[in-house]
Amino acid sequence: MFLGQTTFFAVTITIVVAINAMCGFVQGGGTGVAGSLPKRYMGYNVNGMALGGILASAAQILSLVGNTKPADSAFFYFTTATVFLCITFVFFRLTLRSELYHYYMSKQTSMIRKRDQPKENIPKVSNWEIFRQIWVYALSIVFVFWVTLAVLPAVVVLVVSTSTEHTIWTGRLFLPVACFLLFNAADFVSRLVAFRIPIPSRFKYITLLLTMLRFVFLPLLMLCNAHPRSHLPVIFDSDVDFIVITVFFALTGGYLCTIVLTQGPKQVREEHHEAAGSQLALFLGVGLMLGSVSSYGLVVLL
Repeated sequence: MFLGQTTFFAVTITIVVAINAMCGFVQGGGTGVAGSLPKRYMGYNVNGMALGGILASAAQILSLVGNTKPADSAFFYFTTATVFLCITFVFFRLTLRSELYHYYMSKQTSMIRKRDQPKENIPKVSNWEIFRQIWVYALSIVFVFWVTLAVLPAVVVLVVSTSTEHTIWTGRLFLPVACFLLFNAADFVSRLVAFRIPIPSRFKYITLLLTMLRFVFLPLLMLCNAHPRSHLPVIFDSDVDFIVITVFFALTGGYLCTIVLTQGPKQVREEHHEAAGSQLALFLGVGLMLGSVSSYGLVVLL
């Protein structure tokens, strides 16, 4: 029995690693491709990230309401994630073969060939030169996802309802609805708003400042009714307080994420948009890593 459990655990971890590797490949490639297209396509790309969170939250709520067995829920989640990931990869490959993609790629190529120099003598722009032009947005995307992943889900999953009534809302549905569904819905709405009312690139330092100010949400969420805790007091002892903080947390994160990913690639010459988008995707991953590592320390500080 022990050997069977060990084998199952090893296979599961292997699948998780494979899924995340494929997800990183698709996300990085998709962001790079979207960066080479007009700005609205990057908006569609980031909106899809938020929509995926809404679908996941809805699936969790349906599973809880339907009293689905944990084994059945796990199988459903992994199967759904794998299917959607494969579908995304297929459509990504189709995008690379589409007329739209080839039009903008050929446009970038023609811009290079129109230079007076022979093609073989065209000076290549290094990744460092591209980074120097987008470093403000690269740092901003790190801060956005660092803050988000530092408390979500590690800290917020510890928050419990302060209501004394024992209902399905205060029990199983409190976090899935009050946190995850509302977070993803607010995140999605803020991305739509950012697409319509963006921060102009000439105010990019304001964007960076706003991403840094989001660090204030770390103590705010840690001071909510999260348990177990040994060091910090509970200041926001109301469910409404937690919901309001979570909604503003999501609104700022989604808005700034969209601003960074749509404005960042446009800071370089058109022929380097794809490279800039790929670099932003790389720094997005750095933010995710820093947030995941920081989450352990924040839980200990509770």
